[in-house]
Amino acid sequence: MQAANWFIGLVVPEQAGWIAVAEGIPPGVRRFHPLDLHLTVAFLGACGPERAQAAWQALAQQRHPPIPAEASRWLALGNPRRPSAFGLGLGRGHRSTAALMAAWGSMALAAADRPAEQRVPLPHITLARPGGDAARAAMQHWIAAAPIPSNAVLLEQLALFTWAADRTERLFQVVAKRQLEAEV
Repeated sequence: MQAANWFIGLVVPEQAGWIAVAEGIPPGVRRFHPLDLHLTVAFLGACGPERAQAAWQALAQQRHPPIPAEASRWLALGNPRRPSAFGLGLGRGHRSTAALMAAWGSMALAAADRPAEQRVPLPHITLARPGGDAARAAMQHWIAAAPIPSNAVLLEQLALFTWAADRTERLFQVVAKRQLEAEV
């Protein structure tokens, strides 16, 4: 069995209802559970629980006010020819979350003894993963006219995630969580 991945992310509140826009996705595409929605700050990979906890602790003293965010567009993520995920890019909140991803992501990766991120931060919320080439093609066609949530969300919780024990319903579980708060 493959080792579980770990990551630190901003929790998308379930009551925001952003997953509802994915109700009409094509067959063969796995829609995320509402409690799995997040914006990844630092992807740690299969680093193990000790290194993941070290990354989490590295951010314990960091402060940032909650971030108001709004979706702006659908994104096909991963390889442009064979996207591995589909999600929403941010309009409002893009700059704040990108800056947070760059600063806090670097600290978390260093504390977990993981390689530094080489890509430019792309704030997004993944909503679905395709199950094969036909589903991928159908999803790419679907997102061209798919609805975008019109309501804003407040990203106010940071969490340490890993894989859920039973990934049939939910993909991830929260291991630790804390509120974002402004600097004192």
